[in-house]
Amino acid sequence: MIDRIATTAAIAVRQAGAYTDLIQSDLEASSRLVRRRVALGALAVLAIQSLVLVLSVSAIALSWSTGYRLWVVGALGVLFAGVAVVAAWRLNALEATAPAVFQRTADEWAKDRRVLEELLARQQAEAR
Repeated sequence: MIDRIATTAAIAVRQAGAYTDLIQSDLEASSRLVRRRVALGALAVLAIQSLVLVLSVSAIALSWSTGYRLWVVGALGVLFAGVAVVAAWRLNALEATAPAVFQRTADEWAKDRRVLEELLARQQAEAR
């Protein structure tokens, strides 16, 4: 009985070490991906913001001395609101399909938990 408990404890300790390695791997992969996304996203936002600013000012300047000035300003406002709504909708869709942060770890943990439960049940059945 003591040998079985020692074996089970050794398995549990090895599994804990494996979980630590798996969690570390998940964190490293996630942090690299997040850093890249943030850097590229910030660059894209700045470039798009500059482009939109220049185009908006140009459109307003070209229509300033005409009767369409208010229509241009209103159309730009509607356009920006539409872009914001579509962006929010896409962000929600993207978040809905994103995997959990520690999904691989959780999957492996569930598999290992089932195996350990089977081993413990088998040991208890043999002990009876």
